[in-house]
Amino acid sequence: MPSCRRSFSSNLPPTGHARVELSRYVRLRAVPPRPANDNRSASAPKLWHWAVAIGTAPTIGLALALTILI
Repeated sequence: MPSCRRSFSSNLPPTGHARVELSRYVRLRAVPPRPANDNRSASAPKLWHWAVAIGTAPTIGLALALTILI
């Protein structure tokens, strides 16, 4: 049915809209919104620091061992 795909929109830009305020979208130094299914407490320890340290420890240890041998 070709008549169902008819567009009634205008080619002119919309007018009469209220001014957009940037402060509605930009949040500086604020706590970011959390998802509804996030059950962790806000003061939970940040364990990713330890995960990065444990992940890089073998590489640093191997590099240190090689520098001692050379």
